Amino acid sequence: LYVVIILGLVSLVLSAYLGEDTLGGARHDYLFHEKFIIAFSENFKQTINQYGNNFEVRNSPIFYIYSSLFVKNGVKIEYLKYFNLIIIIPLIIFFIKSIDLKFKDISIQAKSFLILLVFLSPTIRSLSAWPYPLSWAICFFLISIYYFLKFEKSKNNHKKIKYSLINILFLALSAYFTPNFSIFAIFYLFYFLK
Repeated sequence: LYVVIILGLVSLVLSAYLGEDTLGGARHDYLFHEKFIIAFSENFKQTINQYGNNFEVRNSPIFYIYSSLFVKNGVKIEYLKYFNLIIIIPLIIFFIKSIDLKFKDISIQAKSFLILLVFLSPTIRSLSAWPYPLSWAICFFLISIYYFLKFEKSKNNHKKIKYSLINILFLALSAYFTPNFSIFAIFYLFYFLK
């Protein structure tokens, strides 16, 4: 398992270095949206006031604001992809934890195979090399799934409330990065009320 994780992480670093784009559009999307990172780093107030006015963006500005803080503090924009790789670590951790919660008797080989699929995913590989809000949204969404699974397994009402609130927090974070994930609020609300 650890060998798969280490090799997977090394392959993602190499992917970022080489600029892999197995999705075919990640590089284009990043280069198009790079101007927002620069604009937020240079003039936050003007950029936030104009953000989305001409309908050229569909994501919230959170990711671009976050990335602009690095640029404003002297990090070259081309090095942002290496900071972007950080999100893969909690993504893998919560993926493993979710597998362990959902499938108690899963073999180490099956778990290794599932983790390998994450590392080989064109979306994960491309978005590791070309920073985009979706990779962060996927990570926060996966954390929300983990706490949903904890909610499902818990018999204690106080813990159920705690897990549902943490679930909602991470789903909200996910939706702030990419609004597509907000639709899952309906599923979670239905399940929590049931």
